[in-house]
Amino acid sequence: MICYIVTETREKYDEMDCHAIKHDLEKLSDDLCLVMHFSQVTREFVDDVRPWAICHSGGSTPHDEYDVLEREDYTWLITESGVPQIGFCGGHQLIAEMFGSEVGTMRELRDDEADLNPDYHPGLFKESGVWPVRIIAEDPLFEGLPELIRVRQSHRSEVKQLPASFRLLASSADCEIQAIVHEEMPLYGTQFHPESRLENYPDGHAIVSNFFGIARERG
Repeated sequence: MICYIVTETREKYDEMDCHAIKHDLEKLSDDLCLVMHFSQVTREFVDDVRPWAICHSGGSTPHDEYDVLEREDYTWLITESGVPQIGFCGGHQLIAEMFGSEVGTMRELRDDEADLNPDYHPGLFKESGVWPVRIIAEDPLFEGLPELIRVRQSHRSEVKQLPASFRLLASSADCEIQAIVHEEMPLYGTQFHPESRLENYPDGHAIVSNFFGIARERG
């Protein structure tokens, strides 16, 4: 079994419909996917269920506005359990924060730039839609993909410095830390959303499929 852990407030989690992502992750992993909230994670659960791969969702609520960084069992899951894991967007940022990095807004819009998502934090630069990302280091996460991939982005914030014990794998023109991997553990983060279903842009799902291949080998 694999798990998709939602890293959002409980209120937003209760309003979410995760059927599409559950379906896609089951198809890409060829296994059942359990969708759950981060507050439901315990060491006993991990020992009992023994998931062989875990994906952490993104979210729109800043992590300092709820208790996601204060849950000891959830922190243990990411930093010590050794279960192969990948964080998407906010999940990527959460992993970086747990290893000592800071997260903040990218920058304000320049005078000559249009606001691509004016209803979401107007005046701030955002990567929204399908954007190019350049792979800068070899890793099995990107096996079979070109140097320049096109993936869905939806964020105003970024990881400000590479977390301790991580390697930088991919960057974009406006966001340096687009993908990371821990030097010893099978622990990945992507600022972009490879889990998004995009019919004309298959690079994202190829990355998720590669992650599951890595997890099967390491699990």
